[in-house]
Amino acid sequence: MEPTEEQQAARDVFAAGRDLALIAGAGTGKTSTLILMGAATRKRGLYIAFNKAIADDARRRFGRNVDCRTAHSLAFTAVGRVYQERLNASARIPAKETARLLGIVRDLEIDSRRITRNHQARLVMGMIRRFCHTSDRQVMARHMERVNGLNAQAQDYLARALLPYAVKAWEDIRSLEGRLRFEHDHYMKMWALTEPALRADFVLLDEAQDTNPVLEEVFLAQAAQRVCVGDPAQQIYAWRNARDVMTGFPAEHLHLTQSFRFGPQIARVANQWLRHAESDMHLTGCGPADSRVGPSAGTDAVLCRGNADAMHEVLSFLDQGIPVALTGGGSALQRIATAAQELKSGKRTSHPELFLFTSWDDVQEYVENDKAGQDLKAIVKLVDKYGPETIIHAVDRLADERSAKVTVSTAHKAKGREWASIRIGDGFAAPSVDDDGMQRPLSAPEARLVYVAVTRAQRHLDPVGIAWIDNYEKVTAQRGSDGTVAGRPLITLSLTRQLKYPGSPMSRFMAEYLPNNPALVRDYLQRIAHLPHPIQPIDVQYPNWAALGHAIDFRLRLSLGCTFGPSVSHGIRAIGSTMSLPGAPAPHVRAALHTVGKDLLAAVNACLAHPSRFDDESLGRLCFVAAFYEDIFRTGEVRRFSLLADATPATTLADLTAAVPAYVTEDLSRQVELAERPFTSFRALPRHARTCGPEFAGSGDLGGADADFILDGLLLDCKATTQPRRLGREEIYQLAGYLLLDYDDHHGINQVGLYLSRQGALITWHAEEFLRRLGATRPLAALRSHLQHHLALATPRQSPSVTIGNATGPFI
Repeated sequence: MEPTEEQQAARDVFAAGRDLALIAGAGTGKTSTLILMGAATRKRGLYIAFNKAIADDARRRFGRNVDCRTAHSLAFTAVGRVYQERLNASARIPAKETARLLGIVRDLEIDSRRITRNHQARLVMGMIRRFCHTSDRQVMARHMERVNGLNAQAQDYLARALLPYAVKAWEDIRSLEGRLRFEHDHYMKMWALTEPALRADFVLLDEAQDTNPVLEEVFLAQAAQRVCVGDPAQQIYAWRNARDVMTGFPAEHLHLTQSFRFGPQIARVANQWLRHAESDMHLTGCGPADSRVGPSAGTDAVLCRGNADAMHEVLSFLDQGIPVALTGGGSALQRIATAAQELKSGKRTSHPELFLFTSWDDVQEYVENDKAGQDLKAIVKLVDKYGPETIIHAVDRLADERSAKVTVSTAHKAKGREWASIRIGDGFAAPSVDDDGMQRPLSAPEARLVYVAVTRAQRHLDPVGIAWIDNYEKVTAQRGSDGTVAGRPLITLSLTRQLKYPGSPMSRFMAEYLPNNPALVRDYLQRIAHLPHPIQPIDVQYPNWAALGHAIDFRLRLSLGCTFGPSVSHGIRAIGSTMSLPGAPAPHVRAALHTVGKDLLAAVNACLAHPSRFDDESLGRLCFVAAFYEDIFRTGEVRRFSLLADATPATTLADLTAAVPAYVTEDLSRQVELAERPFTSFRALPRHARTCGPEFAGSGDLGGADADFILDGLLLDCKATTQPRRLGREEIYQLAGYLLLDYDDHHGINQVGLYLSRQGALITWHAEEFLRRLGATRPLAALRSHLQHHLALATPRQSPSVTIGNATGPFI
């Protein structure tokens, strides 16, 4: 088959030896394109496939210069073969024996719930399994899966209690003499930790939009030419910690958009969902010209949102006497139905999601009243509607796909498959409305899942289960187009919040005057490619990442001799006012928190006047408390997990600082240590050259914009992320926004940069270079003038005000 222009372009970039991200839409011939690349050179290549079946098929199609492997086969050759005897001997070990080997000798009582030794052992081995799927360097408390029936505090306690056993388990697994069950993911993780260099001149990574983090790290570290191929719009396993390698990959990005799977009508539906999936790709249907969209009397497959929706379909087909298959089988549904039987009869169950519950009534109450139980709700309602016996019997009656007249599948399990005729089934619900009656936006992950479902069809698509999309688009068509969102003018949103809306004044300005954001992001990613792994808390399951991020910012400000800045003061004033703050405690408690806030500011002033009187831990505690006052200013509410939420009329600053968890002070201390080298020169600057929390001449032209630091002309934003590769469009445009809002050049900014506090890394650009990489065609002074004029046109001038979250009012 003659290559298309798009395929030929990809081949040419590859043949030139350049790294490439090839974004291949559904059915666009990505494998054929990869084969074309491999045939364009005599160099040694390595194609890494998603599974063995794909690797075997590719081996028959690629030339002899390309080795086709799975990541596990590479890991086995390098590391796993040494553990062959353990693999051969790894029959399943009873949980009781695993507990004995780990030294778990007693049950745990947490919140009146008993966690047996066996379940502790299962949770520990689950921690190892999740650790092996991450790029983390050591086992941590947050690798424990969520346990239904325990609140967040109890979960955290349990995770800390089990962490030493998980560390012991990993030590056993790494030993050739170990006795715990040894699995394939174990040697895969060990291999990744060796930072292997793959024996190839070029590496082709398939299905790069849903890459295991372990493999992602290996791929990105290669010195060989790298090509990743896939479709970011088909990333549907992020909930399982899979990563999209492609979007931020520092390489040339090309598209394959001609789909040979379906024709124009189905392509039109796919493109409708691509827009909601935040993809700029537009598919052309080059498949069967007679493919159509519309109702169907019969179908080859029904694709549903979840397991419960799929079982509804299965039961309906069985009632009609139609042989039906369920992709992946029904064992998971059968197990939960069996667990329901056990709980209904007064017995305990060993089901991993229900083992803490003592009755089925307990489960029903949990899914109705606890937000954490929402993922179980559909299954519980299914059991209640049909009864566990009906579900168990239905699974026993399932047909094999080869003999079934129709196949039912979830969209997740349908990925990589195709059928001639498909009906979209239940579960893909339209977004709800908020408390103000405004239509909530369709989430990109949900849109990606629907996109995967509709693109499985070759000739006929019945979209009955997603028929609501047209009305949804009509309702939301005007959102933001009139300059408002939820009735609020977009111009009144802060810089960071405006960047989340493509129709906001700041986003529209950036798109027009600084259009080349991806190029700047790629440059940033190249600069951080070889940085060390970020430090992070080890012994806590649910770190408060947001508060930690603000706290290290404040701690670095104190080290530079600066105060916290106006945002904390605004938050303190807001809690002491009569302003409506969702989640806020009673007025007399708010008054106490207002007093605490003033005491906090007084303590900071004392620290700045007499630094030697405060040790590092005390400063860390003050900064963490301050983060929750700032959060009030940023969000306009007292959030559920705020340190301020449990205050009483008697609460003092000493009470709040004492309530700061130990992991917080440890984590902040480690970040302060990392900052010692890069911040030494900043601390040596004269006082007038150190500005913390700077605002700009243009900050009042929108809902606020305050940066972290300006240090001798360097505009610096602190990022405390554990995933620095995830920084991208919004963070870059945030820096650009600060730079441009300094209309009068009051701060004399000549450089911009990001400080990665968990790696101690400083990434900087000269201001002119930064703008040039972003695609600017005008000098800085002209851009500032254009922005000032652009924002002035967006809304009439308003009286001076301070914005607290979603509310704007007079200064408090």
